[in-house]
Amino acid sequence: MGIPAASRRRPSEGAGVVPKVRVVLRLGELGLVATEAVDAGQAILLLDGVLSPTPTRESVQIGPALHVGIPPELPAADRQRRYLWRFLNHSCQPSARVVGDLVVAIDRVEAGGDVTFDYQTTEIELSNPFQCQCGHCGGAWIRGFRHLSAEEQLRRAPWLADHLRRAMPVGEG
Repeated sequence: MGIPAASRRRPSEGAGVVPKVRVVLRLGELGLVATEAVDAGQAILLLDGVLSPTPTRESVQIGPALHVGIPPELPAADRQRRYLWRFLNHSCQPSARVVGDLVVAIDRVEAGGDVTFDYQTTEIELSNPFQCQCGHCGGAWIRGFRHLSAEEQLRRAPWLADHLRRAMPVGEG
C-alpha cells in the first residue's frame, strides 16, 4: 500500500531540533549558513514537510520511493520561514549529511559557515539534474547516485543516507 501523494510528515528522532541555520543571499543564490558553531555529528536541521512517493525539484529522498517536500498549497512567503531545509545547496564537498530526518554536521561547521550536502548521497535519481557549481568538482552533472562511477560511489560512502546504502550497494552504479 503506497503513501498518499501528500501525507503529512511526522518527525521521528528529530522532533524538538532547533534549527541552527539561517537563509542568506550569497553570489545571487539563497543558501543556509550556521547561526552558531556546530560540532561533527550534531543535528543542524530537521527535514519535515509532506511525504510523497514522487520526487520534485524541492524534495529530499528519505527512503526507497519516499520523498519529503513542501506542501504545494503553502504561500511562497512561508516557504523560507517554515521549511529552511529547502535552501540547502549541493556541494561535492559537503559540510552536512542526511541521517534519517536530520541534517547532521560531517565536521565542525563554524558560525557563518555554509551548510550544504551532496544531493547524490540521498537521491537515487534527481528529478531535475543540473551542472554543479560548487567549485570542487569542475562542473560535474548532478543526476543521482545511480549515475556515479564506482569510484565516485565509494568516495561518497561515508555520507550516504541509510535508504540509499541499503537500496544500492556501493559499486553497483
